[in-house]
Amino acid sequence: MLRITADIFSGRSNPVWEVRDGAEARAALRALTADRGLLTESAPAASGLGFRGFQVETLGDDHASDLGLASVYLPVGATAGGAGAADLGERLISLIGRSESAGYAAEDALPLDESLATFLGSQLESVSSATGAASRSIRDTRSGEATAAPGQEQAPEDGESAAAVVCYIERTAFNPGFWNNDATTLRNNNCYNYASNWRTNTFAQPGRGAGAMYTAVTCAEVTRGALADGMHRRFDCFPDTEAPRPLCALVVAPGPGFIDYHWYRLQSEPFWGHKPGGTAARNTDNSGVVIGNPETANRGPYTQFCGYFYGCNTQRNRIR
Repeated sequence: MLRITADIFSGRSNPVWEVRDGAEARAALRALTADRGLLTESAPAASGLGFRGFQVETLGDDHASDLGLASVYLPVGATAGGAGAADLGERLISLIGRSESAGYAAEDALPLDESLATFLGSQLESVSSATGAASRSIRDTRSGEATAAPGQEQAPEDGESAAAVVCYIERTAFNPGFWNNDATTLRNNNCYNYASNWRTNTFAQPGRGAGAMYTAVTCAEVTRGALADGMHRRFDCFPDTEAPRPLCALVVAPGPGFIDYHWYRLQSEPFWGHKPGGTAARNTDNSGVVIGNPETANRGPYTQFCGYFYGCNTQRNRIR
């Protein structure tokens, strides 16, 4: 048997399906192993936001021997190992109609139906046709923090924010190894975990720990869930007793079709770090540029910027 994960989302749980028919599983394995140059052990470090690839796991040692490993990764799009990756991806998607839901499927998992296959197929076609087109040029960015002392946030002097407000925040040094070097931590913590700087191994969802999980993937609803967990909007200060108080940013991929959310956290270097779903934590955007400003970074399909927030000790102990 095989378990296939479409590695596409950052905040939401990825689609997972299991192929339990032995003949179907072996046929898929033969296709995968025909060109091992297309396969890696995990998502490439250069992969970013959007459709990254497929994780294929064997559920029995008989199929593991066919594959040569218990798990392999098929990158697609900009990090694909060759043109054949898209064809293999289509084959894996076609198995949705002949598969079953994983027994541990998350509560927010998309149903395994024709609409999911259509959605994944369209996204695969989109990233495959865009391969090689991404710009690598360095952009002129601003951090937005230049007027504040280290560890402080000062409100800009415009409109409603004209009154002087100084909030204290904590910035930690970028430490990707904490998130990347253990397979369980890497796979089971997402962008919300990273922004909160709290490992739960539950693929944390805004509002779930507070019993008020978001009901739609929109700026307003994901914000509502995060505030229910205990986050504050920027310049709504926390007292020192709530330290650490990281500065975070929320963005949304609003669709049509691709709908998800993503979080960033300001590091002490200073730049912004993030962790796209179950892939590696990083400090670069979809163009490979270090993120000086999440508003102007290349965020792929996450085109809607929702705003800045503070985490706090209460919030990070509440998330689930």
